Amino acid sequence: MKTKILLLTLGLLSNLIIYAQIEYHVSPDAGKNGKGTLEAPFNSIEAAKQKVAKVNKNMQQDIVVYLHGGTYQLTSPIMFKEKDSGTNGHSIMYKAYKNEVPLISGGEKVTGWEQVSGNIYKAKLNRESKLRTLFVNGQRMRMAGTEEPIKGFGQWGNFEVKGTESWAFDGRSSMDGVKFKTEDVAAFKNAEDVELVQCNVWTEKIYCIREAQQIGDTTILKLQQPYGAIATTMGWAAKIKPASKFVVRNAQELLNTPGEFYFNRKTQTLYFYSNGEDMSTAQVIAPLSDGLIRIEGTSTESRVRSIRFEGIDFSYDHWNLMEIEGSHAFAGVQSSGLAIQYISDGNWHRTEYNCTSVPRGTVEIKNAENITFDKNSFERLSSAIAINLVNDVKNCKVNGNYFYDLLGNSVNVGHPQHYKIGDGHLFSPDVEGICENIHITNNYIRNVCLDFRQLEGITAFFVANVKIDHNDIAGMPYGAITMGWWWGNSGLPPSKVAKNNSMSFNKAGDTHRVLKDGGIIYTLGEQPGSVIEGNYLYKGRRCIYPDDGSAYWTIKRNVIDNRIPGEKNIIWLHIWRDNCHDLVVQDNFVKSNNIKDNGKNTTIENTHHFMTSDFSEEAKEIMKLAGIQDEYKNIVPKKEPKRIELYPNDFKDTDH
Repeated sequence: MKTKILLLTLGLLSNLIIYAQIEYHVSPDAGKNGKGTLEAPFNSIEAAKQKVAKVNKNMQQDIVVYLHGGTYQLTSPIMFKEKDSGTNGHSIMYKAYKNEVPLISGGEKVTGWEQVSGNIYKAKLNRESKLRTLFVNGQRMRMAGTEEPIKGFGQWGNFEVKGTESWAFDGRSSMDGVKFKTEDVAAFKNAEDVELVQCNVWTEKIYCIREAQQIGDTTILKLQQPYGAIATTMGWAAKIKPASKFVVRNAQELLNTPGEFYFNRKTQTLYFYSNGEDMSTAQVIAPLSDGLIRIEGTSTESRVRSIRFEGIDFSYDHWNLMEIEGSHAFAGVQSSGLAIQYISDGNWHRTEYNCTSVPRGTVEIKNAENITFDKNSFERLSSAIAINLVNDVKNCKVNGNYFYDLLGNSVNVGHPQHYKIGDGHLFSPDVEGICENIHITNNYIRNVCLDFRQLEGITAFFVANVKIDHNDIAGMPYGAITMGWWWGNSGLPPSKVAKNNSMSFNKAGDTHRVLKDGGIIYTLGEQPGSVIEGNYLYKGRRCIYPDDGSAYWTIKRNVIDNRIPGEKNIIWLHIWRDNCHDLVVQDNFVKSNNIKDNGKNTTIENTHHFMTSDFSEEAKEIMKLAGIQDEYKNIVPKKEPKRIELYPNDFKDTDH
């Protein structure tokens, strides 16, 4: 009997040993040669990652890497490959230790400030790349630029495209520069740092300059090529208007306003026009690392798996716009889709969207499965996307995260080249896998898209079984959430990829502060089995917008407070044209039943409107349940964050 009891006890102990998690500790303040214990932690995430890769081949329990409080300084992104995966159904977790706050930072401190004159200071900064962002005492500063938009006076010169270049779909002549009055635009000394910004309806373009030439009373800003040719031959609202207004940014000659900075790459000198800060004690951070995290498997047959990040702060990464053969631009087609290929007539449809790509994210995820970002904070970032689940990403979650003070948006899922999957037609051959079975829920999103204003808070392309639910989004320069791609008037057959998606139970509003068109919630293309349900939407000119080719959506039980003081033409449901079809719209609650229905085979029924009365109790219950759920309520600040206006005069009196 004693032998049986002993064996049973040993068996129970064995089970406990098998299923207890393995723990490692990391602290940025630790010394070298740490063992990963609480008493002697590793001093870097990379060291812990290397240790994990030695013990994760045949996991019998989860592995937890505890990150202690402090700043984990990066000069380049942390790479996670297949060898860093969880195995046997177990996960590897990189997690904040107790209530401590680990910060993964891609920034470098700038010290040694000297006064130049008045409130202008300078400091040495050892870097070669252009600096687009600077933070002083935690506040985002802006590139030196024109106080108001400057009128262009037409195009200059020609740039010939043969059509045989790797970045060209076909060939033709393109414009090579923009003319300005010299009294408005100087012949800048470091023209290669200068940016021209122009917005139109739903798009934003940032053109980078290679040379400034003065001829009499005219200054010519010549574009960086070949991206200048790509960016200036785009169609529709993405088309350049060389005789319209531009914002000019990032020239030392324009450093004349508190809060502005300019970095002279030739002399490696950073200039800052102080707001009155004591520069001897101010904390100044210049983003350095080109992104922070890369989770990238080799192919659709070899993925990174089962990694979780929890309770971590991510800040201060660097991004220098899209790059093609050394030239740079931000050439917006729509949402996070940017032009990367020259098309002579600007018609991106005829390339089957191969002319379009998305910018890389602060966190870039490709060929990956079971990746989770839970209860993290993404603040003070410079990339166009914070979390980019861009290609062949399966069964992943982005839950309960705090997104604040971002130049771009919070989350992107998928790629415009996923119009077709697996037929070898792609311009970018490494973009061959659909993103599916992804949950983006309970995220709090404020003050995002501060520079890249054509992006929505959350964007998805051709995706399947993706849930964008229970998020809280407000204060957008454009829309809040978009899902889909492909236009019904494109001449292309509908994509068969997108299906069974959801944009539901979100709280979103106060959108389109800069750009027009679009909707708080916006769709493109056919998406069978998809639903827009239980959202509380407010303060938007177009609230739910099934655009060109949208089909097979059910739109039900949403509450829409479609009122903006001084605005009359507010439409809660905007079904754009007759190639939008097979939409079921029912049981919605609105303040004004103002709609546009040009769709085919659409059913709109049982709409409850409350023009002069309060919403019903049923509607109020939907409003109460929309947005962040109880499990994640602690990420919602007690007070609504103050609005950040990074470039408030950029589009004053322009055609946007």
